[in-house]
Amino acid sequence: FELSNLRMLYLDGNNFTGSISQDIGQLTMLKQLTISDNPITGVIPSTLGLCKELELLRIENTDIQGTIPEEVCQLKSSSRQVYDALYIKADCYSDYLKCDCCDVCCDHNTQQCFQDNRENPEDSDA
Repeated sequence: FELSNLRMLYLDGNNFTGSISQDIGQLTMLKQLTISDNPITGVIPSTLGLCKELELLRIENTDIQGTIPEEVCQLKSSSRQVYDALYIKADCYSDYLKCDCCDVCCDHNTQQCFQDNRENPEDSDA
């Protein structure tokens, strides 16, 4: 990429297809990545963990599968202030995507979202 200083990348609802390139890790200044509401496939590359400034990751209502890489989850526990800690919202309530560090998990089929990925939707007022 020639966009090494890019800080925000909003791609929501643009009907993008394909997968996320391993080169995403070259966007080391990236603070916000939102790719929701696109039929993107594949997995979240572990190189996204190289984006040490990342504060927002939204990947709900996509066709991404697999597991949120540990390298990305580790960004949540890095020495950051509360106001710039990484916030992750993803399709992790169903079997599409596994995530142990997501703040909000959505059901890929119903598009309902829950604050805690372990919460039972039948027991939720969300």
